[in-house]
Amino acid sequence: MNMSTTNLTEGKVQQTPQEIPVQAWNAKNNLALAFTFVVGVFVYFNALGSFPLFNPDEALYAEPAREMLKNGDWLTTHLNYIVRYTKPPLVIWAQALLFSVFGVSEFAARSFGAACGVLLVVLTQAFVTRYVNLRAGIAAGFSLMTAPLFFGTARECITDVPLSLFLSGAIMAFYAAFRESRNKLLATIGYVLIALAVMTKGPVAVVLPVAILGFYYLTTGGLKQAWQRFFPIVGALIVAVLALPWFVLEIAATKGEYFQEFFVRENFQRFTSEVDSHKAPIWYHVAAVMGGFLPFSLFLPQSIAETVCALKEKLKQPIASGKGILQQVIAVPQALQNLDPIQSLQYFAVLWLFITVAFFSVSVSKLLPYTLPAFPAAAILFALEIERAISKPARWRLLVPVSLIAVTCAVGYFVMPFALSKVRSLPDGVLPLAQSAWATMAVAMSVAAVMAWVNRRQIAVGIVLTAQVLLCVFLAIPLTLKLSQHWEGPLPEMSRFVGKVSEPAFVFDMRKPGVPFYADRQMSQAWTWAALTSELSRIKRAYVITRSRNKPPLLEMPGFTVIKEEGLYVLLRFDNPFPPSEPYVPSPGIHSMQR
Repeated sequence: MNMSTTNLTEGKVQQTPQEIPVQAWNAKNNLALAFTFVVGVFVYFNALGSFPLFNPDEALYAEPAREMLKNGDWLTTHLNYIVRYTKPPLVIWAQALLFSVFGVSEFAARSFGAACGVLLVVLTQAFVTRYVNLRAGIAAGFSLMTAPLFFGTARECITDVPLSLFLSGAIMAFYAAFRESRNKLLATIGYVLIALAVMTKGPVAVVLPVAILGFYYLTTGGLKQAWQRFFPIVGALIVAVLALPWFVLEIAATKGEYFQEFFVRENFQRFTSEVDSHKAPIWYHVAAVMGGFLPFSLFLPQSIAETVCALKEKLKQPIASGKGILQQVIAVPQALQNLDPIQSLQYFAVLWLFITVAFFSVSVSKLLPYTLPAFPAAAILFALEIERAISKPARWRLLVPVSLIAVTCAVGYFVMPFALSKVRSLPDGVLPLAQSAWATMAVAMSVAAVMAWVNRRQIAVGIVLTAQVLLCVFLAIPLTLKLSQHWEGPLPEMSRFVGKVSEPAFVFDMRKPGVPFYADRQMSQAWTWAALTSELSRIKRAYVITRSRNKPPLLEMPGFTVIKEEGLYVLLRFDNPFPPSEPYVPSPGIHSMQR
């Protein structure tokens, strides 16, 4: 059945959600998915291995994967050859397997995350195509692909995009299991994906899908049917069989320390208190979504407002015969049940977005990529708003946000030099690239606004999406290379140098777990001057990698010689003028890179 775009605004549907027909799949849909897949591979894998690992985040996964492959210990993960408790091992397993195939490299380390990003883009497009139409599916897929935060994170070797793939895939699978007759197969796929998500990041993989799906079916009157279709007891067994064995073995192998460090510190304490200096205000993740999903996030307020308007419209019908507030509240569940299929999907996406953002906003410790599991929901809302903007007579739905983007980009072009002048140690070439990005988007959005004004709305949307793809490939990737060259610079070369010597080597006054990755050896970590001088006093010769700002005071100490200095970093050799007679024994904890 071909669902016309009028379903977005009109029509009363008497069927229950599981009886609602969906889009018939055809070759055109497959061709569109293949096209999106090819573009996604190009966008995410282009120049993927041409810049060093970003410290500390990427190295916190790439280095344990390298050590796993080298040591052959596939049970317990290590960082700098010290047991690391912070994450389950699925992503590290994947990276280690890719290292065994492609060799140890930045490309191999990042390939799993990039592949997960491509798959989630394609999955989101397929989901929206199935339940709305192909045009909306393409809008959803390309908006997710080119959203700045999703694009940037997909090109890093961290856990957040794989987690987003497994969580979002599970949520979509359960939604489809309720809507379609293949509920057993789809529900089973959903539980397998939850198990993979648990093996990626832990208990959050259970909490979020249960909260989103549970609240949706509770408020739309389908909770009993969902229980019957999802087979939760069987599902719990599937998740337990796939995920629990590793946790049990790891807790036993570490004599209970993994339980304390991972379940208590990394989950409970990270949620209820500040961990690793990641405290942020309550609005942090709202800003992360609005900024990380630009420019498409400017369409989200309209899309969310449309859900509220649809609910108000249903409340005006006879189901809400009373005029009091209590009667209106009581009428809300029935009004939600009477939403048409597109309205119900939109309500589902709003809950998905809001619950995910609210969950991580309540947490005391916050990081930008935490909200990425909400981005497919944002892509769905954007796609539905684009459908309304194209099908409704009112031009303002598309014209206003596109014009706002154009004006913002034009202002940004002139403000950027002033803003970047406040940044200390700005890499060469960043300002021209940033201004090029703002100028490109300002021109493209201006043309799109003109197209929207003359009612060429599909062309306007095509310009917006195409401009984002070009921006990612021709400006964002070169900008990444510039920033990497500045932030990481000579660290790989310096690390490889100390990897060839037999004397102790130190990373001083900086968190750079990428150093042992490139050195292929264990490094000592000194955070303070006292710790460094204490260790050096008991060593005949050692090497130190640190920031250039530490060079002057180090050279004031007898025995230091500069081997190499470049950019922000310096490599020094230390020859003790008073050689100790006793063999050097490292202090406890000197190899730990967890600050």
